[in-house]
Amino acid sequence: MINASYLLVEKFEDCCRFYNLPVLTLRYDVVTRWGSAFTMLERAVFLRKAIERFVDLEDLDHLRLSKKEWDQCELLLTILLPFKKTSDRLQQTKRPSIDAVFWSYETLFNEIDELNTIFNTPINKQRSWIQELACAVKKMMAKLRKYYNKTERPYVYSDGQILEPRGKLILFDQDSWDPGDADKYSRLCRERYLRYYASQDKNGSTVDNNVDARKAHPLKRKIAEITGEDDDDDDDDDYRLMQRRRAEQGCGNEYDRYVKAPVSIMPNEDTLDWWRRQAPFYPNLSLMVRDTLSVPATGAGVEREFSKSGKVATWARSRLNTGTISEIMMFKNFLARKGDELRNWEDSDLGIAEEHIVEIEVPKKWRRQWWLDKRNRLR
Repeated sequence: MINASYLLVEKFEDCCRFYNLPVLTLRYDVVTRWGSAFTMLERAVFLRKAIERFVDLEDLDHLRLSKKEWDQCELLLTILLPFKKTSDRLQQTKRPSIDAVFWSYETLFNEIDELNTIFNTPINKQRSWIQELACAVKKMMAKLRKYYNKTERPYVYSDGQILEPRGKLILFDQDSWDPGDADKYSRLCRERYLRYYASQDKNGSTVDNNVDARKAHPLKRKIAEITGEDDDDDDDDDYRLMQRRRAEQGCGNEYDRYVKAPVSIMPNEDTLDWWRRQAPFYPNLSLMVRDTLSVPATGAGVEREFSKSGKVATWARSRLNTGTISEIMMFKNFLARKGDELRNWEDSDLGIAEEHIVEIEVPKKWRRQWWLDKRNRLR
């Protein structure tokens, strides 16, 4: 209603200024966009006074919300907040998120159970507007249960949880899980490791590959070659350290040693950094980690890349080659990871003097032909 005309937009902005509120626009609830219902309600509740004043000035009584409906909007915000946080966490691509799927389901199920407990209190049972939301929460539980049941067949969710050094099998020991779930998921993950990643000897027993200590530190070896120093002592120390670590962990394959080993990851250390540091001690298991944690929890990252490509290959750059578009996107991603956003380079940065820049006048007939071609393509 407000965005239907610029005049109504200006009137709504005046309503925001009347209550000293930031001049903001109302957001839409897009069905195909995650979290859009939460952002819509959040913006509407924040601009409640401006909305009510706009409705009064324009005599839009059929669009007026009652106090009961506003209370339902505020309660819906508290219900949808955990879902909004979960979706934002699973959509990120800066760190592995496949290990957070089971934890996310655990959190959401606990939130819904707590809501059902609150709704079933004697006081809330007498409030009709709360019971209306209770029916919606039951449907949310059914929808969540539907998608959760689909995680039984793909094993990447359980493997990602086990290969996360902070969690391992802790989640499966919760009261909401069956007593034998921890042993079941651990046994299946171990079988996949033995089948696809661990080396097999002639007798069929599992033997882990020994890692050459000299390959563990190529940077040390390169420095020794430049300086002329002998790094054999350092390599021997590394070899002894690895042997001592294996002796402390006991015999067995890498998976068994990993599960039995105490948690040694730092509080703020990244999961990939920890596995990169532990790769010399778990050479085969680290390969399984690469294949497992590289699986995205959602397709949001891929969809985000398609959106970036649309911003690169605009109508004004419609003749870009596919390889050029890919290189531009990779370059922008590289700059973003380094913390240096893409900026417009000045002529002075390129080392070009102003007197060497020559402006070329394009003939008018060429410009007209270019616009005719552009119009035909648009048709």
